[in-house]
Amino acid sequence: MTVDGIDISKWNGNWDAAKARAAGAVFVFIKASQATFTDPLFKVNWQRARDAGLLRGAYHYLDYTKPGRDQADYYASLLDADPGELPPVVDYEQRRADNNVAAARATLREFIEQFKARGYTPMIYTAPNFWSTYGTTDSYWAQFRLWIAHYTTATAPSVPPPWKAWTFWQYTSKGDGPTYGTESYNVDLNRYVGTLEELYQLAGLPLPGGDLESRVVALEQKCLRLEQRVTLLEQRVAALEQGSPGTPPPPPPPPTTDLYATCTASSLNVRSGPGTSYPAVGYLVYGQRVHVLERQDGWARIETPAGWCSEKYLKYE
Repeated sequence: MTVDGIDISKWNGNWDAAKARAAGAVFVFIKASQATFTDPLFKVNWQRARDAGLLRGAYHYLDYTKPGRDQADYYASLLDADPGELPPVVDYEQRRADNNVAAARATLREFIEQFKARGYTPMIYTAPNFWSTYGTTDSYWAQFRLWIAHYTTATAPSVPPPWKAWTFWQYTSKGDGPTYGTESYNVDLNRYVGTLEELYQLAGLPLPGGDLESRVVALEQKCLRLEQRVTLLEQRVAALEQGSPGTPPPPPPPPTTDLYATCTASSLNVRSGPGTSYPAVGYLVYGQRVHVLERQDGWARIETPAGWCSEKYLKYE
């Protein structure tokens, strides 16, 4: 099962978000920035999407005119006040004029590491053919969700290694723009792999129409995540003022059990602690087998990716 959505930028012109919602879009990814400048329609599109009740994700188009670190800082500054509901995205699709693949990869990795230092875990947007040249099969990349661009008549896209599954799929650039409220003739169409409930779970929100208590809890959890980002930034500032990078956190304790489990959800958040108030630090995909190190109140601490996930979506061996 999938859920429909779109993505837009200044190239789509004036946008009526309410029309997109009426056409069946549940989510929208909106271009926020490129290099160190803001898409001229980002702020208005961001607000219109919110007003229309669409789940919002921002994306940054990575180019090579500025260092990856500077681009990450600029992008993060746009999101700090209102990060949206869906994971922020780094759009990795531009080839270098000199075709220096190693330099391109280094820019992407530098961007990601700095973006993580700012308190955000990005999703990577790319295409199979592009990644086969400009990416690698290093398992490092698999810790990030994949938004794959693959225009095909097949029922599913090609997924480049090291990923085993996709989270979002841009399946055409030929959607009918006016139907989805864009001034442009065409618009990109996308799908989320999973149910509507799972998409809202990814967004950290209850399904629309849920009870008041669950809505309050969800809002409290979002506030906690924002507070954690602020704390991280304060720690970084303090470390810079002291002239040192700060003391790195201690490594997690070694494996203590021989217990294994398999993920039963299409996409399952791995968090830094045992609860939904902790920020996501990675994710699991359907069928992924993990080593469980510890169990606590319905949560399991796993070895790789290191963190905690809900036992509700784990099947123990």
